Amino acid sequence: MTIKMIVVDMDGTFLNEQNTYDQARFMALYARLQKARIRFVVASGSQYQRLQNQFAAVKDELDFISQNGALVHHGHELLQVSALNDDDLQQTLQLIQQDFPTNMIVQRTISGVRKTYIERQVPAATLKTIQRYYHALEPVDDFFNLSTAQVHDPLTKIGVTFAPQVDFPAAVKHLRATLPTTLMSQNSGFNTELIGNAGVDKVTGIRELQTRYNIAADEIMTFGDNENDLAMLQMTPYGFAMKNAAAAFRQQAPQITIADNDHAGVLATIESLL
Repeated sequence: MTIKMIVVDMDGTFLNEQNTYDQARFMALYARLQKARIRFVVASGSQYQRLQNQFAAVKDELDFISQNGALVHHGHELLQVSALNDDDLQQTLQLIQQDFPTNMIVQRTISGVRKTYIERQVPAATLKTIQRYYHALEPVDDFFNLSTAQVHDPLTKIGVTFAPQVDFPAAVKHLRATLPTTLMSQNSGFNTELIGNAGVDKVTGIRELQTRYNIAADEIMTFGDNENDLAMLQMTPYGFAMKNAAAAFRQQAPQITIADNDHAGVLATIESLL
């Protein structure tokens, strides 16, 4: 087994339930990866700025795939952007506003390259949850008419989080059936759907890095726990589903980690294989 790149999801995978990880253990492992010339890539549905903050000590050295592949960075260098068409953006915002009453959706976001945009009047509890996943935020007055031109920022993802009492599978089925055909939605856990351009996901982000670094699919190790991770787990023989992932998800992955995310399952698995 020759591994040249390791790609990790964050929430439910690399991070524990307290939204942290063992930084000393990671830095020791990272030194070993550097010595072995193995790249470490962070791949998440959440915001690039948040990912950089979580890896502040090595943020200039890592590769980041954020917003489910809509953005790809090497350190601070932006390598790839998949921006939404303004017509698709407006059509989707109208769909969300018309088809899903306020009591069905507890959180709405629109993410761009620079910031994530939220409604100005957001309850304090909701804002606290949003701040867990998005660190560069900007409240806006007219959320449902937001455009790239207004904020001078390429907009790439729409996020909707459904309330706990909602029939989530039925809501997602309706959402996906009514989206413009040029868009797709992926589940990122926590009753959250992230909507972006069709055909853009974590795998497309990985392929950008494969080309940049000349790395084959069977030289990549991947870790994830949710629907938006499955394709990247299945692209390589070394795709690991987290032990804490749902049973149906684990059955679709080539491998399973030796521990769950609350017991540093990613770090433990990598250490056992090095």
